[in-house]
Formats: sequence, C-alpha cells, structure tokens
Amino acid sequence: MPLSKLELRPGVNRESTSYANEGGFYAGDKIRFRSGFAEKIGGWINYSPGNTFAGVARTMWNWVTNIGSNLLGFGTNQKYYIENGGVYHDITPLASSLTLTQNPFATTNGSYQVTVTQTANVTTIGTYVTFSGVSNSGVVNGINLNGNFQIVAVPSSDTYVIAAPSLATSTGSGGGSLVVSQLEIPAGNSVASAGVGWGVPPWGSGGWGSATAVGIPLRLWSEDNNNDNLLFAQRNGDIYWWGLDITTYPRAVTLETAANAEIKASTTATGASGTVTLVVADPTNIDVGSVLSGSGIVSGTYVTTAWTGGSSVTISTATTAALSTTSINISYAGRFVPNETLIVLTSSVGNFSIAAGANSYDPTNFGTDFDPLLVRWSDADNVYQWVPAVTNQAGEQRLSNGSFIQAVADTRQEILIWTDSALFSMQYLGPPYVWGFNVLMSNISIASQNSPITVNNVTYWMGVDKFYMYSGRVETLPCSLRQFVFMNINKSQLAQVVSGTNEGYNEVWWFYPSKNSQVNDSYVIYNHLERIWYYGTINRTAWLDSPLREYPMAMYSVENTFLSQAITSSTTDIPLLNGLSYPATGVVQIGSEKIAYASVSGNTLLNCTRGYDSTTAVSHVAYAAVSLQVPNQIVSHEYENDDQLLTVAAPIYSYIETSDFDIQDGEHLGYVWRMLPDLTFDNSTSESPTVTLTVKPRLNSGSNYTAADSPTVTRTAQYPVEQYTGQVYTRVRGRQMAFKVESNNIGVAWQMGAMRIDVKPDGRR
Repeated sequence: MPLSKLELRPGVNRESTSYANEGGFYAGDKIRFRSGFAEKIGGWINYSPGNTFAGVARTMWNWVTNIGSNLLGFGTNQKYYIENGGVYHDITPLASSLTLTQNPFATTNGSYQVTVTQTANVTTIGTYVTFSGVSNSGVVNGINLNGNFQIVAVPSSDTYVIAAPSLATSTGSGGGSLVVSQLEIPAGNSVASAGVGWGVPPWGSGGWGSATAVGIPLRLWSEDNNNDNLLFAQRNGDIYWWGLDITTYPRAVTLETAANAEIKASTTATGASGTVTLVVADPTNIDVGSVLSGSGIVSGTYVTTAWTGGSSVTISTATTAALSTTSINISYAGRFVPNETLIVLTSSVGNFSIAAGANSYDPTNFGTDFDPLLVRWSDADNVYQWVPAVTNQAGEQRLSNGSFIQAVADTRQEILIWTDSALFSMQYLGPPYVWGFNVLMSNISIASQNSPITVNNVTYWMGVDKFYMYSGRVETLPCSLRQFVFMNINKSQLAQVVSGTNEGYNEVWWFYPSKNSQVNDSYVIYNHLERIWYYGTINRTAWLDSPLREYPMAMYSVENTFLSQAITSSTTDIPLLNGLSYPATGVVQIGSEKIAYASVSGNTLLNCTRGYDSTTAVSHVAYAAVSLQVPNQIVSHEYENDDQLLTVAAPIYSYIETSDFDIQDGEHLGYVWRMLPDLTFDNSTSESPTVTLTVKPRLNSGSNYTAADSPTVTRTAQYPVEQYTGQVYTRVRGRQMAFKVESNNIGVAWQMGAMRIDVKPDGRR
C-alpha cells in the first residue's frame, strides 16, 4: 500500500465515540491548535519570586495611574492587595480599630496560641488582625506581637485566638495598656458552601507600604489622578473606597462613614455670633457632624446644625465670636450608600458606581432590607451621591425575573446582568430615566460570578449544563466537549468557575473543579477564531490577560492555614485548620520538614510521606503554620516551555491523541510498519528536543487497545533546515488504530503537521 497521510480536523471532540469521530482528535492536555495544527501550550513562571500573599485569589484588575504606576489589584478570600513592581501591598479594609484593655494577651508555654481579650469583637476564623503599641518592644512571653496575625479560633464574643510565628517561652499575660487592635473585615470561605457561596461572610490590612514612583508617594486616588478611584465590596457587605490623601496611604473606609474624604464646597460666609449660613452647590450629602475649616475662621470646631433643603445649610459653634471668613471648606461623607451589596462595578459610560443587589433608598431609614434583585447606582462620576434627586442621576431599579443577581459584565454598549434565571440588558438612556432594563432571555443559567468574558464585543459564559454567547442576541454556543465537561464537573463548586482570555491565541479559558475536586483543577478552551475546543488540567483560581502586562497572568493560591492539632513524627494523616482549598496532591512544609500527601479529605491531608525530599520527620504542635511547597503567587503564562513556579524548572507533560481511524474501513487487518513524522520544534530551548509517537491498535471498536509501539522523534539540527528523525519503525497490527504525540522533557516545544503511515494488509481475521 502507498503511504497514507493523516489529515485531521482541528479541535478535540468528545461528544461521540472515538471511532465515530474518525479523522479528528479525541483527547489531550496542555495543547492548543494554531492554524489548525496541534501544539504544546507555552510554559509559565512565578511573576514575583520571594513574595507571596494570603488567601485564595478570585479576581484581578490591572490599570495604570496618571503618574505612570502599573498596578494590579486582586482580592482573595482573606485579603485585598495592590501589586506594584512585584511587591504585594496589603490594603485590606478595617472592620474596627480600638485600644484594648490592660494586658490583653494570654500565652501558654510551648504553644503558638495567643488568646486576645477584645470585648464585643465581631470576627471570623481566617480573618487577620494587626496589633501595635505592645509594651516591651512588642514581646510578650517570648513572642513579638506587634504585627499582622491570623485568627484561628473565636471561643467567645470577647476573645479570639491568633497563631503566633514562634512558641511562647512561658505561661502568662501581658501587652501593657496601649495595645491597639485593628481587626480587618472578616474572611470568607475558601470554597463554596451551600446557600452562601465562597464570598459569604465578608472576606477580609497592613500598611500600604513605602513604594514610590518617580519620588512621589504612590497613592490610589488624587485630584490629579481622576477616575482612578478604587471601589471594592465584599459579598453581602459594605462598599469600601480608598479616598483622597496626597501624602499617605489611607486605609479603606465605607462610603457611608468616610469623613474628610473630599472637599465639597468653598464659599464666602459671614454671620451673627456663633452661626453662619452657607450656600453650597449640593448639600444633600452633608451630615450633622461634618467638620468645617477655612481661612479667617474663628478657632474651634464647627458643625452643621440644620439643613432645610435647597442650597442652604446652617452651621454653629460653641463660641460666641462672630464668624468672618473668606472661604469655608466643607468635608462630607456619603449618605444612604448601599450598606449591603452582591457585586459593585463602575460603568464605562458616565462613571456610575453600580451596586447589583442592594438595600433600597429610604430617606427615613438607612438600614432598609437587602434586596438581591435590586440595582442601585450613584450619580454620574460621583461615588458619594446615592440619593435620587432631580439635580442628579442617582437611582435604582428592581429586576423582574429571578431570585438573585448572579453576575454582571460591563460591555461596550451595555451592562449585562445575570440573575439565576434570566439575562438583562442595562443601557444608559440619560436623564430623567438614566438607565433602562430589558430581558434578553429567560430560562438560562450561569455558573458563577466570574464566568462571563467579553471578546471582540461578544460575551461568552459557562452555564450549569452548557455554554452561551451573546452578540446582540443570546445563543447556545456549540461545544464538542459539552458532555465531557459537564459530566466531569463538581456542581457544588460552580461558584469557583473563572474565565479569561488569551488574546494572543484567540482563546477563551474557563477553569473549573473536576467531579472529585474541591478546587479548580481543570480547564476548557474555546478558540473563537477557529471555533474549536480543547481541554486540560491545571490549578488556577483567577486569570487576567491585560494589554498592560507582557504575559497573561493567573493565580495559584490556597488559603493560609495551620495544624488543627499536634502530630507526631509518624503521623500520616495531617489535620489542618482549613484544607478545603488544597489541590488533590502536593507537598506541604511545616517548619523545616516537607510532607508529600496523596489526597485530601475535608480538612485532612491523607497518606502522607513524612520527611519528604531528604528533610527530617519531627513532631509538630497545634497551630504550627502549614504552607504549600509552591507558594501563593501570580503566574505569568506563555513564558518559555516549562513549569517555573519553583526555583528549579519542571517539565510540562503535554499530549494529543487522535480518534480511531480504519484500515480500509476495517475490512482488513493492517500492519503498520513505519511512520514518517511531520513536526516542528520551533521555540524549544533544549538542544535536542524529543517527542514520543505512540501507535495504538485494536481489533474492534469495543476492544481494548492491544500492544502499542512508542518510538521517539528527536531534532538533530536547526539550520539551515530543521532536521529530526526522518522515519520510525513500528510493529502494530489491527483493524483500527489511534496515535498519540506526547512530551515530558525540559525545554521542549512542538507543533504537529501531517503525519504519514505505511500500512501493509494483513488478512481479514
């Protein structure tokens, strides 16, 4: 027989049997299709070696300020960070800040646990707290307690327990009388919980740091950096804002309580002894208690005492001296800002701050009931003004279909809002109606808040049982992997699904937890240019392909945790305080000991190998810190060819396997005695890159594959013409067969072309 060229359709198809998909591909991992041909995907590297962060990262956003700082904001279930120049700056908002009672710390000799007395604290396990002002240079019974610590237990409303970085040297109490406690907003769940999702309760500070840009202190907002406001809201919690501060790095505050955050008005005012009436452009957000200042003003504190509507507000002071000044500045806080919201975003039209899911506006009641279908928005380009009036564009609208808002996406022409049963279009109309709402489609689904992604004005998303697209109308997105994906997905953890683009390769990615996993360990890719699908396995919790960064960025992260009880040097099942976010297999480190684990069950690492990687197995006490060998990090993708998350690079296993193809429609047995490879090893960094070709025969569609043959193909030269193994010899026999291309070596990149095989007839038996 003559040589047969294998011309194969691009993309992977698992919607039928391998035999029915003849002429295509049936399986693969860490591959993509470019111009119709299969190739290994690019490698990845730790973006900021030596730096790490706390918690499971869920979302990222990249922007450049007007002073040229390239910032990346990202939220985890425990903290919120700004990355700049590879450094992670902790800017998590505070829930409270107060001075504790005398000697609030209690320690036990030989223990990491420190019990803190703080009356009426409202916090959760996993939340962080910062202490300052601890006496004796911060040291209490051998532990330095000036710093940021994780809460590991909350035994009562007046006490909580933190895990110290070192063991106490004695039992007792201490700290002095000047200890300041700054509790951060409570941490959220690392995985989804029935009825609440991973973001409930609110997720959880530290100083912004001392980084500078061109000698100017880096700040999040200023008058010369307009529209760089940073808004943030934890699910079912307040909206936070990092406010104007020219010289320092302020903590975030809720919009409702943000005093002195912005200058509202400047006006000339005179008045009788102790009082003055000001005329201001918009007094609706001026609270009783607003601080006033100005040139020529009599010393003392001035507060608003009356506002009767319109543009006048009366202020007074305890002094009897007459007020005479050329200008008075009024600082004000937001009023009637939503105090509970599901999702917050800023519109691309008009810079409206939008709360999807919120408590409604009532001028007589700030604490109205939360409505998960209510959409509220601030005035245009005014994050403080949420009070609807004829002089502004603030307002609200309740959606008519669904039980709660599940996701929101800001596109070029409209904002898309998904409820649990419908998709709405939110379009800007201008005054007096401001925003209009239309149902685009009912009886549809969406997997998670981070499932939708927009590419070339088309929005794609994963539902609970299929994929969708919206390009002016809602359509089901045809998928050759639909059954494979949705039969292999953990539907109890759909809230963790995250999407992203890889624009250099025209790809949309979805990361999801497989059927037996509590965390994202799989992905599926849609190539929107070639309209094909492929899939693989990888652990990523967030993804962002930004034109402001050289490479697509992803997050590898787990929740910071500790031993929940003491273990001996021979314990093989390791109990953790929270191990739900840990990958199915891996290596952890406790002190100087590395421990490899084979699986995870709840909060326990099972079948552990103690003293792994030539370390020594020792006993560990309760609340010893546990960390993955691969630390939490930002990962730069499409970088070279290998896995470089650790100091020593590791190979990436990559393969593509065809569906079965017949030998003369299966009428005859065939004997494949040689193959002529067609490959390129462009971009390989190995001097002699190698792939393995495996030919897998079987007698019938329902038979197992019989003895396979797996020759290798190695590049021997690059210039002037790339040369590699010209032909390989095999000894396989069957009616139908498949072949596989795979690599698992350092520095290898490959792309498959049109393979040829030489087959001899071998009877009809």
